[in-house]
Amino acid sequence: MNRLLRSLAPLAIAARMASGIAAEPATGGETPTRMRVAVTPIASAVEWDGDRPVGVMIDIWEDLAGRLGVETDFVKVPTVAALLEVLPTGGADLVLGPIAITEDRERIMDLTHPIFHSGLRIAVRQRRDTGFLTALESMLSWRLLGLVGVVAGLAIISGHLLWWFERRGNDRSFPATYPRGVGEAIWWIMSTIITGGCDDKHVDSMLGRVIAFAWMVGGIGLIATFTSVLTAEMTAERVTGTIHGPRDLVGRTVGVQASGAIIPILRQRGCIPQEFNDLHDALEALELGMVDAVVAENQQLMYLVSRARRGSLVLVGPVFESFDFGLGLAENSPLREQLNGAILRMREDGTLSRLMDEWLGRHE
Repeated sequence: MNRLLRSLAPLAIAARMASGIAAEPATGGETPTRMRVAVTPIASAVEWDGDRPVGVMIDIWEDLAGRLGVETDFVKVPTVAALLEVLPTGGADLVLGPIAITEDRERIMDLTHPIFHSGLRIAVRQRRDTGFLTALESMLSWRLLGLVGVVAGLAIISGHLLWWFERRGNDRSFPATYPRGVGEAIWWIMSTIITGGCDDKHVDSMLGRVIAFAWMVGGIGLIATFTSVLTAEMTAERVTGTIHGPRDLVGRTVGVQASGAIIPILRQRGCIPQEFNDLHDALEALELGMVDAVVAENQQLMYLVSRARRGSLVLVGPVFESFDFGLGLAENSPLREQLNGAILRMREDGTLSRLMDEWLGRHE
C-alpha cells in the first residue's frame, strides 16, 4: 500500500502544479480581443454619423486596432470633461481624444506617444462697423496718440527756437512778446506740416530758415506716416477689434472648452476663462458678444470657423503654446507599450501623415 501511495505522489504533485498553472491569470502583456474606446464629439477629430463615430481619430484608431488585432466597442461620452473621468471609473479601456499630453493628465491616466503636435489659436468676432464713432475710436489708439505726441513735442521745441531766431528782425510774423510769438511760431510749423507753408508769415533768419526747411521736408514724411498708421489702425479695428494676438487677451473674457488643458495657461496670461461644454457653444457665445474671444487647438478652430455659419468669426494672431496630443489609457495599462509601438510604425510608414492629410488637408 505504501509503495502504491509513493508511486502516485508524483502524479498528484504534477496534477496540482497543472491546476495551479491553469488558475493563473493571463499575463499583463496579452492583448484583449475587444476594447471599450471612449469618444466624444471633437471638431475636426470625431463627429457622429448616426450611431457611429467618424473622423480622423476614428480612422487612426481603426488602423491601430488592426495592427493590434482587437475589436472595438465605442462608448459615447457627451463632453471632454466626462471623457477625462471615464478611465478612473472603469467605464472604458481607452480614451481616444485626442488628449493633450500634460503633467496633470499624466497623473490620472497613462498617455501614449503623440499622435500629432499642435498649438493654440484665437478666434474673434469680425467687426463691420463703419460709423463715425468707430472711426473716432480707431483714431484714439495708442500708436496714433504716441505719434501725435512726438510731433507736438517737436513742434513746441522747434517753435521756441524759431521764435528765438526771428523775434528781433521779424516782429511782424513772430512778435517779440513770449506767449504770442511762440504761439505764432508753433502755428506756422503746424501749418507747414499740413499745407506746406503759411502765406501771411515769412522766415528771415538763416537758422530760422534751416528749421523751416526741415519742417517742410519732414512734414511730407509725417503726413505719410500718420496716414498709413491711421489706415492700419482703422482697418484692424473694424475687422478684428482690439484683439490681434495672445498679448491682447490680458483682462479679457475668453471662451474655452470645459476641463481643457489650456485653462491654467490662460489664467497665467491674465485672461478670464469662461468654460463651455464644447467649442460650438463657445463660438456661439462669441458671436453673441458674451465673450471677447475663443481660444482652442488651432486645427479645431480652423475647421469650425471655416464653416459657412461662422462667417462672422475670424482667426487672429500666431499659433502659440504648443502641445503634443495622444491617447489615454488606464494607469499601468499593459497596452501602452503595444500602442506606442504601433503609433511609431504608423509614423514610419507614413500612414499617420496620410490620414491627417486626408481629413484635415495639408498645412505646411
